[in-house]
Amino acid sequence: MIGTIHKEIVVDGKRYNFKIVSEVFGDEVEFYIRAICKFTKRTSCINNLNAVLSELIGDNETDNPKYYDSSWTVTKKEAKKFMRIANNFLNCDRFMMYLEKKLDDDREEGEWENIVTESGEIKEYEDEE
Repeated sequence: MIGTIHKEIVVDGKRYNFKIVSEVFGDEVEFYIRAICKFTKRTSCINNLNAVLSELIGDNETDNPKYYDSSWTVTKKEAKKFMRIANNFLNCDRFMMYLEKKLDDDREEGEWENIVTESGEIKEYEDEE
């Protein structure tokens, strides 16, 4: 099933671009933050990265399975709230410096399996040997 982009906010960091997205699937909304490395074009959804997770939901619901994955199925009201929160913290210079360092570490550990092609398509990364 293909969703319709309800809202997308793009935030330009120093080493990463970020897309904050809410995508509608019938009555449900898929919410995610996609980070894209400007240099390698490697990409990952980062909702479940600890630094991001704590900003979005605080410490109260970190054990809720709803938030285990890198993208979440939420209500429209929740998506609107998460979009606002994410836009705020991604536009904070100090948090951005901290987050980009965490993303560098995460990417170096090989956690990022996708790449953005020239056409903007997201596909699985294949090492060229």
